[in-house]
Amino acid sequence: MGLRLRDLRPTRRGIVAAAIVTGALLAGTAAPRSLNAVVVPGLVAVVAAVVQLLRAGEPAVERSVPAPGFPGERRTVEVEIDATVPCRVVEAVGDGLAADDPTAAVGHGGRLTYEVELRRRGAHDLGPATCRVTDSLGLFAAEVATTGTATALVYPPVRSIDGEPLSALTRRDRGGERTSFERLREFSPGDTMRDIDWRASAKRGADEFVVAEYGDRAGGDVEIVTIAGEAAPGGADAMAATVAGVAARLHDAGVTASVAVPGGRQRAPPGRARALLRLLALTGDGRLDAERREAADVRVVGEGDRATVSLADEEVEIEVEVEVEVKGTDAVDGGREYGYERAHGRTRDRDREVVA
Repeated sequence: MGLRLRDLRPTRRGIVAAAIVTGALLAGTAAPRSLNAVVVPGLVAVVAAVVQLLRAGEPAVERSVPAPGFPGERRTVEVEIDATVPCRVVEAVGDGLAADDPTAAVGHGGRLTYEVELRRRGAHDLGPATCRVTDSLGLFAAEVATTGTATALVYPPVRSIDGEPLSALTRRDRGGERTSFERLREFSPGDTMRDIDWRASAKRGADEFVVAEYGDRAGGDVEIVTIAGEAAPGGADAMAATVAGVAARLHDAGVTASVAVPGGRQRAPPGRARALLRLLALTGDGRLDAERREAADVRVVGEGDRATVSLADEEVEIEVEVEVEVKGTDAVDGGREYGYERAHGRTRDRDREVVA
């Protein structure tokens, strides 16, 4: 830990003890016996307290990594502290997060559990923690900054996008032709209502739905729509939220979204949006090269808290306003506004990706 003598500060108890010892010293000339009874034990306690802190090791801190989520969601963080002296731990949280008093006295070690609210897109630090260590008698204290952090990843809020222009784009991409019927299967997360074979489902139970699968589409067409996302300085949040909304709209139509943004590229088929959401959580502002921009089916440009969506083959522009930071009861709460909670952006347990 590397504490030095000048790092130590007396506590209230230490100040009282020092006052008693000083008073005994002043009275010692008149009553030597009281000097031995009070001053010597007091001095021994002070020396022992100082030595204990100077020899103490740095508290070891480990914390859990919360699952990624959307603005407005909450996560539980557990911090394990192992210390050789009593300590009180205070946890730091990043600017895009909010936590209510993440502090606790843990003695010689223990666990601090607190809830953090996800507020703004991006990767935000949890920690490092600061420990206020004291000796066993509580005479002296010192502030110790520990090392190590964890990261809370916050996805962009998914903005609702006017679907009619995009619907026309997906219909054109589909081509409207299917080859031979292959099989029926049960309706599963990631399927859309338009995929249900209603005639076949009517012959089954009231709550049983089936989806018809067909062979390759005529001409080998692949249902992929390319999206190019760009942002002026300060416009990355609006761009990311809008790209997520466009991708969600495409996924509901059963179309794969191939996204290029300043932070990288990602192809996301319906029902597999987690990698795309991670990319959109981390991307910054910037421009794409002209070739990639011109080849995109959909272009999103973010400026400030607004974004513009334009289609390559049509003179269509959609303006979207984005709330950069989401707080409390006004939260979008994940992708609920536009289907990601239901089918695209949620997990149902910690270890297995179910629909994301």
